[in-house]
Amino acid sequence: MRKTHLLVSAAVAAAALLGVAAHGQQGRIGPFTAEQMEAGREAYGANCAMCHQANMMGANDALPLTGSAFIGAWKDRTIQQLYDKVHGSMPLGRGGSLPEKTYVDIVAFILHGNGANPGGKALTPDTSDKIGSVATGLTPRDVLNGRARPQVPSVAPIPLGQVVKGEVKNYTPVTDAMLRNPPDSDWLMYRRNYQGWSYSPLKQIDTENVGKLQLAWTWQLPEGGTTEITPIIHDGVMYLSGSSNTVQAMDAKTGELIWENRLGPAVTHHGPGDSTVETRSLALYDNYLYIATPQADLYALDARTGKTVWKTPVIDNPKIRGNNTGGVMVINGKVLTGLNHCNYGSEDGNDHCYISAYDAKTGKRVWKFTTVALKGQPGGDSWGDLPDAKRQGADTWIAGTYDPELNTTYWGTAQAKPWRRDLRGSGAGDTDYANSTLALDPDTGKLKWWYNHAPGESLDLDEVFERVLVDHGDEKSLLTIGKVGILWKLDRVTGKYLNHAETVFQNVFDKIDPKTGRPTYRKDILNQSVDQWHSSVPGRGRP
Repeated sequence: MRKTHLLVSAAVAAAALLGVAAHGQQGRIGPFTAEQMEAGREAYGANCAMCHQANMMGANDALPLTGSAFIGAWKDRTIQQLYDKVHGSMPLGRGGSLPEKTYVDIVAFILHGNGANPGGKALTPDTSDKIGSVATGLTPRDVLNGRARPQVPSVAPIPLGQVVKGEVKNYTPVTDAMLRNPPDSDWLMYRRNYQGWSYSPLKQIDTENVGKLQLAWTWQLPEGGTTEITPIIHDGVMYLSGSSNTVQAMDAKTGELIWENRLGPAVTHHGPGDSTVETRSLALYDNYLYIATPQADLYALDARTGKTVWKTPVIDNPKIRGNNTGGVMVINGKVLTGLNHCNYGSEDGNDHCYISAYDAKTGKRVWKFTTVALKGQPGGDSWGDLPDAKRQGADTWIAGTYDPELNTTYWGTAQAKPWRRDLRGSGAGDTDYANSTLALDPDTGKLKWWYNHAPGESLDLDEVFERVLVDHGDEKSLLTIGKVGILWKLDRVTGKYLNHAETVFQNVFDKIDPKTGRPTYRKDILNQSVDQWHSSVPGRGRP
């Protein structure tokens, strides 16, 4: 685990999803012109949007530049202070590297992104108006819908579709029995087996001969974008996916490419993308290879030839720019997948994250389970009086695990949105089913039980990661670890807390109840408010 110590800015550490306006520009006339705003739109798209997103809502360490969190922190500060902040620190690692005019234009666009309207007065670096006098934090539709400047490609265009044709010889269809007990030489799913062990039983390479290994071949992955794929191995064939949703089948012994299908869309820029443009896992079943793309489309390819068999959108609302980065798993003839960034672009807020299952042969949806507890559901009172539209988050960006004997699949969920409890409006509520282990029936999607590891989490230290299944004698355990570095042990039959271990130093929780496992946050975290700073150890590291 990587240890980090991060000062978390309570001023802007929350996502801005709930501070958006569904309609038009909502602010007063600002001290900038329409020409500055449009020039800033282009400059923001070129220099800022990759990290802070085209709709200014931020992602990961790139904080939101619009909404209640931003305006809460900046409303009493001046536009000059915002200019100085942007000029001195952006682009990341290259503060001050752009022309003064460009920084002024970007600030004008940020003000517009918080509802300020252009007027006849030009913005300057020393404009002293308070931001709250011209901006409301309500995001106008053109920014909400992500309208930044058109992307200018920096890589040569590539052809899409099946660019290399071939066929895997002597392919053996993958059965349910093989998924339950994979052949030693195969790696058929994320972390290899349903239990999530990430362990190979092969013994040919050991401590005696590992030092004698020599390079056999290399393979260059597709250019640009971000790649976090786990290779899938079956019958000596390696299946990969990369940027531009390029799916490849290769001879694992020789490195020879057998077939390649570029599903698209094609990447347009060099360098890595943000954390919403990668795919962590593929899955094999029968004669099919399954991939859930970062654009939240689910594909079935013929594993022998690479031809597309079917394509199904995972997102119900076409206006939502949700993502899928966790990948897929196959259980009992169904393809299960999660969803993240589930409310970006929603005009009424009534779009939520969910886990869903699809018929492996047809792509037809079988069920979906919403990962926030809505009113009237078990755990629904843990959000206080918040309407369903404001109950957001609980993304699932890591594929689940599965116990065939119990016929139960286990998934981890991320934090509630906005991250901070004082900006969510949920008070001291637990915000179920965020930061939880969910136990679901894979055939119906019915919730069997849930356990909330970080009730009311407030620092983006979520508990979304793998659920590893281990038997200790007659004890059927589930183990998982989140960003705070606490290893949790649950009874996977009942969801009862069994034990925990602090694997690193942490000062987020004052104590953890030894009987229930319920943590108690530090008092200053419980009482946090806008424009305060709080330290936490760990920060936002990953296990």
